[in-house]
Amino acid sequence: MREDELLPEIFWASDSASLQGQRRSVALSRWELVLLVVAAATGSADGDLWAWTAAFAYLLTLAMATVAARQNPQRLWYDGRAIAESVKTLCWKYAVQADAYQPPPKKLPDAERLYDVQLKGILGEFDTAQVIPEMSRMDNDLQTWREPAHHPQITDMMTRLRDQPLEVRREVYLRERVQAQREWYRSKAQRCRNAARRAGRLAIVLPLLGLTLAVLRALGWFSYDALGTVSAVAASVSAWAQLRQYRPQAAAYGLAADELAKVEAQLTQLKLDSEQAEDYWARLARDAEDAISREHTTWQARREVRGLDVPN
Repeated sequence: MREDELLPEIFWASDSASLQGQRRSVALSRWELVLLVVAAATGSADGDLWAWTAAFAYLLTLAMATVAARQNPQRLWYDGRAIAESVKTLCWKYAVQADAYQPPPKKLPDAERLYDVQLKGILGEFDTAQVIPEMSRMDNDLQTWREPAHHPQITDMMTRLRDQPLEVRREVYLRERVQAQREWYRSKAQRCRNAARRAGRLAIVLPLLGLTLAVLRALGWFSYDALGTVSAVAASVSAWAQLRQYRPQAAAYGLAADELAKVEAQLTQLKLDSEQAEDYWARLARDAEDAISREHTTWQARREVRGLDVPN
């Protein structure tokens, strides 16, 4: 059993919307920065042709900024990811009987009803019609769902896993959720640290290059004003690092990986033959989902603040 077999349609729709928004947002930002560097480089050269080239580059930059302001791809990126990750957490809790999703008489008498209420609560926090184009159909399915009909956003695999004994649920959850997520966090943390180091090196090299060119120009070795170009490149590197949030992301991913490693150890050591095994399991699996949710909530909040600072 794999995680991609477990997740419902609403996850895949929001995940696809988020990836689409991410691609658009990153592409627009990348081209804006490249065009600004081109404008700075050509604007520093002598001649009408270079001046017109710089003007055209600035015109394209303006067009990119206008498209970004109208389409607001960052909102699609962030809201889509928030929905997808929240739905994924909900699905796993239901499927492995975590938190309040234990069967009666221990907890709530109807896990399917609780799932429906919490899912509608997640979707109610966002303008889903803009995030997920096909949401109107899925929303109608949720609004018309009545027991004992099968819930439209509970997959057969979720139901099948939920009916398995604790030993099977633990094995699947550890492999497909905890371990996979922990390795993903560690890999992303390392990639972000490497990218932050490269950006840090460029932050030192580019000013040194600018200083060297300034001295050489002052000595009369060449007449081209390269300082504006170097400054534009340095500013673009800094802006790109801020957009990608390498250092904060590395710290957040690393912390989440460490938390999941601790929870994984506790889940592995759980004695399945204990009378309180199911209660312990529900709490520990909830802790694992909380660790994942904390990282995502921090990610979302940081981007919302940045979105207020720099509207896109």
